[in-house]
Amino acid sequence: MILGKYVMIDFLIGYLCQIGLTVGIIALFGFVIASLRKAFCVICGRGGNKILLATGIVGTPIHELSHALMCIIFGHKITEIKLYQPSGRDGALGYVNHSYNRKNLYHQIGNFFIGTAPIVVGSGVLVLLMGLLLPHAFDTMITDLSGISEIVDFFPFVISVMESIFLDAMDTWQPWVFLVLAIMIAGHMEMSGADIKGSLGGLGILSFLWLLVSGAVFLLSSGTFEEITSACASFALILSAFFSIAIIFLLIMLVLAFLIKLIISPFRR
Repeated sequence: MILGKYVMIDFLIGYLCQIGLTVGIIALFGFVIASLRKAFCVICGRGGNKILLATGIVGTPIHELSHALMCIIFGHKITEIKLYQPSGRDGALGYVNHSYNRKNLYHQIGNFFIGTAPIVVGSGVLVLLMGLLLPHAFDTMITDLSGISEIVDFFPFVISVMESIFLDAMDTWQPWVFLVLAIMIAGHMEMSGADIKGSLGGLGILSFLWLLVSGAVFLLSSGTFEEITSACASFALILSAFFSIAIIFLLIMLVLAFLIKLIISPFRR
């Protein structure tokens, strides 16, 4: 009885680790991105909305297209899409309306990925732009990824990538174009209230099915179950590395806003 209790605890810990290291990482970075964007709006005040309108010319279509892409992948029907509408009454710069079969588990799971798509796809677009505009920085990032085995390797990785972007080729136009595009994209990767609400339903179904599959794997082979948990940990580090690129540019956006406000504030008195 006692042995069975400990086995159950081991399974639950492993299951929670798997969920936390996959969908949990996405949720964590979603919270960080939303917090940084909110901080930017607080610093800029009314001017922040104007800046977001300008950066939204690039960032909002990518945000909405990421939703649309996941709708297609998970079989949802897109009923209406607006890639950019600066005059939206509810303040939204764009939207994707979609319908799905609520009895279809695949469709329901899709709600999670549709809601979180701007974070995942937006980060992917940043990496793609890096490959196109800054191939040396991209190669550095891919090479350094192989050296990430634990959390202490994460911060040197970020520093190395940033150095390869901004220190190795500052005398060319590519880093500056990448900087502008990255800020415009990263500034619109946040999940809206509707995105969060839609993703929660899918998260519940996904977590339940994951529990069933993990339980079956654990019963068949505890070794395989542990290997899956280890794979999730590696996946979390790699995913965090990609997401960190967006976080860096949001921080740059935040610092620039603070410096501009600091400079112009004496002239407003």
